Formats: sequence, C-alpha cells, structure tokens
Amino acid sequence: MTKMGWLTKAEVKKRFDSGRGVGRGLDYQPWIRIQEISSDGTSYRALSHTSGRVVHLLSKLEFLTFSLCDWNENICDIREQYPFDLETSLEVAEKAGIKHPQKGNKFHVFTTDLLLNWDPLDNKRTAIQVKYVKDLMDRETVAKLEIERRCCMAKGIEWQLITELDIPRIHQANVDWILGGKDLHLEEDFETGVMDIWCEISTRPELKLAKACADYDKRHGQPSGESLRLVRNAFACRILIFDISLPYQNLVCGDLISISPKVSTGGLYAIG
Repeated sequence: MTKMGWLTKAEVKKRFDSGRGVGRGLDYQPWIRIQEISSDGTSYRALSHTSGRVVHLLSKLEFLTFSLCDWNENICDIREQYPFDLETSLEVAEKAGIKHPQKGNKFHVFTTDLLLNWDPLDNKRTAIQVKYVKDLMDRETVAKLEIERRCCMAKGIEWQLITELDIPRIHQANVDWILGGKDLHLEEDFETGVMDIWCEISTRPELKLAKACADYDKRHGQPSGESLRLVRNAFACRILIFDISLPYQNLVCGDLISISPKVSTGGLYAIG
C-alpha cells in the first residue's frame, strides 16, 4: 500500500484549510481518498450507516474492521483516515526520541484508520489502527505506530491496534456474505419485494432462512435463489438485521428483525 505523498508544512496547512480531516458525520472529509493512492491490494468505498456518507477504506482488513464498527449501535460517528496535526506528531516524536518521518522539507502526516465516537453527549473517542501481523515485523512501521499512539494520548483519545487475528471469523464470514451479495443497482420495487418476503417468512420463525427463501421462490414461481438475494441486500441496507455473531448458514427466520422499510442507496463497491 503506497500512501499519499510527502507534504510541506504549507501543503499540510492548505489541506486542513480545504476541509480535509475536518468535520463530523456527513460533513467529515477524510485526509486520504482512495483515488489519491496507488494500491497493490483492494480499496473500498462503503456506505456508512452510522454517518450516512460514503467512507474510504484502504484495505480489506480496514474494510472488515469498519464494517464491524458500523454494525455497532453504540458508536455514533466513524471518521476514516483521520489526521493528526503536524505540530503534535513532531512534538510527540521529539519527546519520545523517535525520528519523525521526513524527506527534506516534506513530512509524513500521521493518520489513524478509524476514529470512533461512542456517545453524542460524551467526548469518548477511540482511534483504531489496522495492520496485518506481517507488517508488525518492520521496525519503521512499529516506530510510526508508537508516534501515533502517543499522538492519541496527547489528544485524550483511546488507541487500539487491530490485526486480522482480532477479527472474529464468524463476524468476518457474515460481513463477507452480506456485502458480497449486495447489488450495485437495486430494483425500484426492492423494498416492496423485501417486505413481501418478510411478511411470509416471519410467520415461520423456526425454519432455516435458506429453506424459507427457497420455499418462497417455489410458491411464487421465482428463479431459485431470488428471494435469498433480496434478503442479503436487505441485510446490507439495514432493512433487516440479525445478531452478527450468529453464523449466517444457521440463521432461522426468527433470528431476523425488521427495522426499516426504506433503503439508503449510498452505494457500496470495491475498487480493485
């Protein structure tokens, strides 16, 4: 993953003044957008149900971590690629005796992958840095992480490091299944179709979801798998929900909850 280029102090100030790394909720603009970096992996743009805007995520691990955070109803805001001001990181690095990344008069701007706000009436914040285990073998990476951790301490922000080992396998499989089945363009009558399915399968709470959807397809003369496709999209759009800790293969109709008859069509897709 190649990060955005090095910046002079004037360029850093100009970027902050333009609104990058500033704001909350719908008004927030990430410091880095996926089109501004070259990636040898997969980058994602994903609709956040927490903030209501499209977020920019720079790896699959970052995407999975974000998805689990976005599923947490105790989190009221998620800001990705959140930057620390250069003055703070320079001061922190000097006090820690760690060399701040610099090339001539250009500096590396420290960002945390995800900044979470937990309560609109409280200032509790958690910064999450996502790294694959193999990357933690690099001394330069570890030094940068320590500067970031100390920047968080200076700002009164809790800091967490998350690797692929911290993502529960069931949660990851569920997110992959749900979002892997999301259509880019939904039919105009999508919500109506979902509600029609829900009205029937909710009367059979003990039946496996896959079986209930297959039965629905047969009763209504639909192609096999059609209703399950709509249900997966309903999960992705938060029309229907379930406990994300339950394996999707074992879901019964009684595990589902209908929370909204409306869909937010903010788009979710991967950029290769």
